[in-house]
Amino acid sequence: MFAGIGGFREGLTRAGGFTCVGHCECDKYAERSYRALFDCKGEWYIEDARNADPATMPDFDLLCGGFPCQAFSLAGRRQGFGDPRGTLFFELARLAEARHPRYLLFENVPGLLSHDGGRTFATILHTLDRLGYGVEWQVLNSKDFGVPQSRRRVYIVGYLDDRCRGKILPFTETAGTSLTQIQPGTQGERIYSPTGVSCTLSALAGGFGGRTGLYAVGLPIKEATRKGYKIAYPGDSIDISYYSTNTRRGRVGHKIAHTLTTSSTQGTLCFIDMNRDPETTEIARCLTAKQNGGIRNHKREASGVLFAGRIRRLTPRECLRLQGWQDDRIDKVLAIQSDNQIYRQAGNGVTVTVVEAIGRRLAAVDDALQKSSGCCSSTEPAPTRPNL
Repeated sequence: MFAGIGGFREGLTRAGGFTCVGHCECDKYAERSYRALFDCKGEWYIEDARNADPATMPDFDLLCGGFPCQAFSLAGRRQGFGDPRGTLFFELARLAEARHPRYLLFENVPGLLSHDGGRTFATILHTLDRLGYGVEWQVLNSKDFGVPQSRRRVYIVGYLDDRCRGKILPFTETAGTSLTQIQPGTQGERIYSPTGVSCTLSALAGGFGGRTGLYAVGLPIKEATRKGYKIAYPGDSIDISYYSTNTRRGRVGHKIAHTLTTSSTQGTLCFIDMNRDPETTEIARCLTAKQNGGIRNHKREASGVLFAGRIRRLTPRECLRLQGWQDDRIDKVLAIQSDNQIYRQAGNGVTVTVVEAIGRRLAAVDDALQKSSGCCSSTEPAPTRPNL
């Protein structure tokens, strides 16, 4: 429901074990992108959620959607249920009451939690509890799920079986990333990625490296030095002419550019705020539906790209990449939509990689429940879950 260009569907498809049986979308341009991305032949479809008749819907186990957020966003007037868009949550509740799917997955802005002193969210929780659903929620940031975009959204998971409690949400801060060794070596010389779980600390952790190894905050680049590498930090330039060899020196320029040549073998790139007092950042600010605007009036409102000393807007392709879409999928949208529409669709969408992560957990929990209930043997794959 409220499908947009299909971020929920794309994420659940990547997670595996889900089959989409229908969708709802009222924006004709977003619907055009959706149908370019997915084969919808024979699937249930309704334009307006308020006109959805539960009796005409196919069987489904998961109801998902990002109901409109403008009524709750800190960037809007925050009229909540007083805004017609704010009441569309109750359309989801109406369908859930009529069809009783085993799972619910909703997404909205974090402002939903604090709106009207928390009373709005309390109404949502009470409504779902009345329908028999256990409910858990968590504010997740897209930057923790493989994309360089700071986009905080609240994800709400509902389930009928209480054995699901605590198994889908929450995600920990590290999101389960394992310890990754970048550079091997003896104690105090090996280097680990800072994005994963650290080594277990001990009470006798003295000495160089502290029995944990070193944690690189940059990228190791091969060079003809004693160590065999040099760390490049954000803002450094890198000569990529000989990326696979360590027989050259001076491949990393700290905060400076290399001597220019006629070939395109170097570069440095970072995000920069599109306002009158810009800051450079390693990850992009949260995308909005007005991402194609120029200089903004407020700090930290939107990101552009700083490259080779010039500032430019994010391109439509880059915006979709920041939402977790892959280039082969993006090409299908670029072929049929204007830049303005793509900016809107990216800004209004859900981050695919976050949905994928939640979907993997949901699928694993559901498989375990079905096996424990004797619905399938331990050697047979669990049936796919129809989702809407």
